[in-house]
Amino acid sequence: MTHDPKAMDEHAHDVVTLAREGMSARAIARALHIGRNRVRRLMRKHARARAEPHSALPKKTPRARPSKLDRFAPKIADLLERYPDITAQRIFEELKAAGYEGGYSIVRMRVRAIRPRPPVKISLPTPTYAPGAMSESDWSPYKIPFRDGGVREVQAFGYALVYSRRKCFSFHETNDLHALMDGHILAFERLSGVAAQTKYDSQKPVVLRWEGGQPIYNPRFIDFATHYEFSPYACTRASPNEKPRVERSFWELERSFLNGRSFVDMRDLNAQLVDWLDTVCDVRKPRAGQRAILEAFAEERPHLSPLPRHHYDTARVGYRVCDLEGCVVYQTNRYEVPYDYVTDILPVRITAHAIHIYAPDLREVAVHELRRKGAGERAELSSRRVPDRRRPDYARLEASFAALGDGATDFFAGLRRAQPRSTAYHARKIIALRERYATADVHHALVHALRYGAFDYRSIERILLARAAPRRLDEYVTETTREKIETAWGRSHTVPRALPEYDELPCHRTRPQPGDDPCHHHEVLPVAPEQSAQPNLSPATQHAPSSASTSGPSASSASTMTSSTRSSISRSPASPPTPSSSSESSASPLAPVPSDGSSDGSTTPG
Repeated sequence: MTHDPKAMDEHAHDVVTLAREGMSARAIARALHIGRNRVRRLMRKHARARAEPHSALPKKTPRARPSKLDRFAPKIADLLERYPDITAQRIFEELKAAGYEGGYSIVRMRVRAIRPRPPVKISLPTPTYAPGAMSESDWSPYKIPFRDGGVREVQAFGYALVYSRRKCFSFHETNDLHALMDGHILAFERLSGVAAQTKYDSQKPVVLRWEGGQPIYNPRFIDFATHYEFSPYACTRASPNEKPRVERSFWELERSFLNGRSFVDMRDLNAQLVDWLDTVCDVRKPRAGQRAILEAFAEERPHLSPLPRHHYDTARVGYRVCDLEGCVVYQTNRYEVPYDYVTDILPVRITAHAIHIYAPDLREVAVHELRRKGAGERAELSSRRVPDRRRPDYARLEASFAALGDGATDFFAGLRRAQPRSTAYHARKIIALRERYATADVHHALVHALRYGAFDYRSIERILLARAAPRRLDEYVTETTREKIETAWGRSHTVPRALPEYDELPCHRTRPQPGDDPCHHHEVLPVAPEQSAQPNLSPATQHAPSSASTSGPSASSASTMTSSTRSSISRSPASPPTPSSSSESSASPLAPVPSDGSSDGSTTPG
C-alpha cells in the first residue's frame, strides 16, 4: 500500500491507540467527538495497510471516465450556488425531472466532492412513547419569494407523531390562535386521528403565562383540545430538545421542500406541500435499523382518538362599520354588502379562506373569498344594485345623523354649509366613529362642536378623545340588545292594581236550589252606562236589594263577599277550599249549602 501523508486522517493514531486498549467504536466516537462510521472506516483502512506491502511512492491516480452526470454539472453547480444547504436527494429529484437516468449514489458522491461534508453532531437521547400516546407541534417562520407579490414572511406549522415519525405541515399567514387551530385540523384530517397528548413550547396561543413553575393555559385552546379529546403538554421554557421530532422535521422541510422550488402564491405553496408529503416525505426510505414511516403509522393508527363528526369552529368574529360605499374593510381589502346596511355596525366572521358578513339580526348578507392581506383589493357583490355615483346621497346621510339625536341634524346642515365640497367625506368619517365610541358620546360631541362652529370630523375626534372613553365590544352588544327589546316590547309597563279591586271580582257561581228557575242563574244582565267603569260583580250581587232592612242570604252576601272571595283567590283551583265557619257558609251565596244540609267543600270557579 502506498503512503500518502496528505491522505492521513488526523484522528487515525488516536483511533488505533484507543482500539488497541479495548474500547468499542461507539466509545471511541464519543471520546473523540466524531462519528462511529468514521471510526470504523479508519480501523478498516489501518487493517488493510498492515496486511498489504507498504510503499513510500504516491498512489497512481486513475484516469477519470465519462459519467452520466457530466452534462448535468452546470445544473448541479447552479443549484448549489442558489441553495447552499440543498441536499443531494433534492438535487437528485431535480436531475430526474430534467432527464437524468442514473442512480442516486453518484449524485451523492459528486455533491460530497463539490461541497465538503460538515462535522457530525452527537445526537441526544430521546424518550420513547407508546403508539398514539404523544405528538409534538411547533412553528417556524420562512421568507418565501412569491412570483406574484415579492418576498413575504409565512409561518410553517408542524405536527409530528413521536412513535411512527409521520409528519404534517401547513403554511399560514400568521401564527396566532386561529392559525394554530387551523393547522391542527389539517393535521388531524391527514392522520385521520388525534394523539392523546401534544407537546408545545410557551407560545401565547397555548400558554398565557407561568405561575409558580406551572403553565396557565389559554381557555380557548383548552376548549379546542377538549373538543378533539387530547391534552396539551407545555415543555420547559428554552428547552427545544424536549420535542426533537418536530424541531428536526423543520430541517427536513427546509432542505427537501423549500430548496429548489418556486411558488406563485400561498395556494400554490400549500398545494406543492401536499404533493411533497405524499410522494417524498411519507415514502422516504428508512435508515438502517428503522422501519418505514407508513409501516409504523399503520401500527399506530388504531391507537389514535377518532375525529368528531363536526370540526371546531376556528373563525374570527368581530364587528365592522359598513361605510357609505357599502363596503366592509378587513386587512386593507374592501368587501361589498347590500346598500341597506350603510353606516350599520355588522358582525363579521372570518375563516381561513372566506369572510362572512351578517346583518344586525345575524342574517348572512354576503360571503366573499378572503383576499391577501395588504392587497388593497375590492371584492364585489354581484347581487346588489349599482348606485348613482355622480353625487353623494345627502338624504341618507341626513337620516343617519338624525338617528344620533337632537342637534345632530343641525350639525349636518352646518357641515354642508362649511364643507360644501367634502360634506360626504367628513360625514362618513364622523359616522364611522360609532365603531369606537358610544352613540351618546358621539351625539354630545356633535352638540359641543355645533356650539363652537367646528364643522369637520377632526374636531369631533379631538372632542371624543378628550371627553369620552372608547367602548368595548360587550358595551356595544348590550346597547344593541336593549334597543331590540325596546322596539319589540315597547316602553310601557304594567301598572299594578289595588288589592280591593281583586277582592270585588267574582270567582264563584252559585248552584241552583231545588225549585228555582234553571235559567235564572245563567241570564246575562245589562250593565248601566254609569256602572261600566265599576268592577264587574256576580249575578247574585247584582240582584241583592239595596235596602238596609232587607234580610236573608242576599243581604249577608255583600258583607261576606270580601272575606270569602279573598280566601278563595288565595287557594289553588286544583285543591278544595278549606271549610269556613257555619255562619259564613250558611249566609254567603259563594259557598252554598246543599239541600241535605251538609257541605261538600267544593266550589265552582266563576
